[in-house]
Amino acid sequence: MTARITAIINGYGVPEDIRTDRSYHAYLVQVVNWLWERYRTRAVTIVPCGGPTDMRRPYRRTEAGEMARWLRPKLRVLGLASRWRIAPIATELTALENMLVTAKRFPNGPIVYFCEWTRLNKMRAIAKRIFGKRCLVVGIEFDGSAPRYDLHGRTALEREDLRYSLAALEDPAWRRMLRLAAEEKIRVLRVTPEHIRVTEVDRIAQRIRQEFRTRYERTHRTR
Repeated sequence: MTARITAIINGYGVPEDIRTDRSYHAYLVQVVNWLWERYRTRAVTIVPCGGPTDMRRPYRRTEAGEMARWLRPKLRVLGLASRWRIAPIATELTALENMLVTAKRFPNGPIVYFCEWTRLNKMRAIAKRIFGKRCLVVGIEFDGSAPRYDLHGRTALEREDLRYSLAALEDPAWRRMLRLAAEEKIRVLRVTPEHIRVTEVDRIAQRIRQEFRTRYERTHRTR
């Protein structure tokens, strides 16, 4: 019996309207096309991942939920709704959390993990530690935002995030602190004017994580 494919889609924020958002449309079309080319006759579980990062009150929408809303009619049109199923995971706030929870929920079988292109090296390194050899990470080029073109800033952010994520795999206390940092980032972004948020999101995220790292180190030095 051929193993079911698990396809994980890492989320990147909650758009104002998933049906008209160009970035998510470009992302998800490429994901579906990639899977269709290779696995249209196979059983596939698509796992959109991403928690409640909604910037619009009452802050109920999740990245996973919105991606699932886009995917369901697409699969019906392609005639794949019976062969491919959608299983959103809508609680996590970081790529590390997404990988840990999906590894627990889908402990066996091949995995394809989709992410944004500039995160590819980081995601491959984390996935290797969590999934081993059963995971193929696929980078999708779809981000047209200003931070995408700040190569120095994005590279520094991703290297730091990789270092923090690998440390969190070995240190549950630091992993909990990273979760708090992610929650704080969402809180700060929600009160940040949109015209600033869209250009400064990477710098805001980096500043907050560094603050929480300093707090963590200070706390553990006193023990």
